[in-house]
Amino acid sequence: MRSRIDVKKILYALPHSRTLRELARNAGVSHTAVRRLLKELSTQGRFRVVTDDGFWGLTRVIAFDEEGRIPRQVPFGTTGLRTIVSEQGSGTLVMSYIPKRLVDKYMETLREEVDVSEWFSSKEYIAWLPNPELEAVTPKDFEKLVDRSAEYVPPKTRAKPLNMPDEYDLILIWGKLVYGPFARPSDIFSKIEGVEMPSKQVLSYHYRVHIEPGWRYTTYFEIANVEEIPFVFYYLRGSEAERVARALALLPGHGMSFIGEHSALYIGQPLCGYHPLFLDIPQNYDVVAPYGVAYMKLDLYTSVPRLWKLLDREKKEWRWLGEKIPITLHEKT
Repeated sequence: MRSRIDVKKILYALPHSRTLRELARNAGVSHTAVRRLLKELSTQGRFRVVTDDGFWGLTRVIAFDEEGRIPRQVPFGTTGLRTIVSEQGSGTLVMSYIPKRLVDKYMETLREEVDVSEWFSSKEYIAWLPNPELEAVTPKDFEKLVDRSAEYVPPKTRAKPLNMPDEYDLILIWGKLVYGPFARPSDIFSKIEGVEMPSKQVLSYHYRVHIEPGWRYTTYFEIANVEEIPFVFYYLRGSEAERVARALALLPGHGMSFIGEHSALYIGQPLCGYHPLFLDIPQNYDVVAPYGVAYMKLDLYTSVPRLWKLLDREKKEWRWLGEKIPITLHEKT
């Protein structure tokens, strides 16, 4: 019983914590207890950094091929390739994480491999976060959640966005996304070949001034068995798509929303009792869901791109790579 109480205290303190010591202090438990419980929780789910991508000049591009064709290769920067199943048949979802300045070039290259039917570039990324009020949300509470979502999500930083991130910044972003929020900066650099480890002073400066302002909050996803609780794919267009998608991301369970201009995509594992809500949303809000409630398979491809490869260090600007990533069918992720 004591362990369960400690787990809740730790999870509720997680969104505003960026180190293990900070988490222990915010939760009011020992550092040893935090380490023990996080190790236990890591076997059941994953801790994640939720980013303010615009601070670094980055964005997440969401593209969809409604014919379901599987490309032989995808452009550098692609983070995921998934099969989508709906009443209309099978489709293919392509997700990427790239500099905003390279979006047009990315899409041009993607269209060489995929017949894109829909796509958008995100301006915000929201994921569920541990909160006792959010855990108690029911489908009947959704209308209130749409109006109150901003109360639960930590705001974006007020710091001025970087003119241009450098190699150190991009390595640290990559490391936090790959190894989790509590990976030490020095440990991240130790995993990169061909890059000289910066001094402690330089590393501390980059982390404090260039990384922390883009770190919006920390969360934890306990991923359920997909055979019991499938991943929902729910694409929205319309004037209220942004508001609805923010609220969907906060439903209990593993969920996130990628939000663009009057377009948004929610993917997650809501409990079956929430599924009728997705059918009601187009009736109650100024949105359309062209693919209805679809389901997403965890197949094909997933990765976090090494964004520093897109950096021209001498000119201090982004550059496009002709490199493409081969896709192997039936690859498990």
